[in-house]
Amino acid sequence: MVAQRPKMKVTEEKLLGKNVLVFLNYGEGATEDLPKWALLGGQRSADYSANAEEIDTTDKTSGGYGDAEAGVKSTELTIEMIVKPADAAVQEMWKAFEADEPVHMLRWSKNGRSITNWYSITSMEETASYDDAAVLSVTLKGKGAPKTQDKMEDPRG
Repeated sequence: MVAQRPKMKVTEEKLLGKNVLVFLNYGEGATEDLPKWALLGGQRSADYSANAEEIDTTDKTSGGYGDAEAGVKSTELTIEMIVKPADAAVQEMWKAFEADEPVHMLRWSKNGRSITNWYSITSMEETASYDDAAVLSVTLKGKGAPKTQDKMEDPRG
């Protein structure tokens, strides 16, 4: 008989932040239909938010309580990265920012919900504290409706 150690049964899968990565569609022959996903190096966070503007529909018959409906939706992707000066994908984002050009991005989640969209880069902020690594914070605003896919294969191959 072979010695073994029992393994705990997973009853519920949880998405870990370390399994969420952001990619730029950038590389030889890259197109929107045939993307070449280049991983942004040095990632610390990859936060996504979706919001809807509030349309106030409160009237005199609302019983003293407010009433609202969802209006125009918007999305935002914020990324925080350790600065890696030689990272080609990050260099390309700087070029897109300087040229006011939108970028095609993928926020990939291992075994979760992955999101692709075109984004306008609205902020690129680099901080460099004397006692910490230099950090680049990027804010991107979505252009139109995002596309989602559950359990997308790892774009790194």
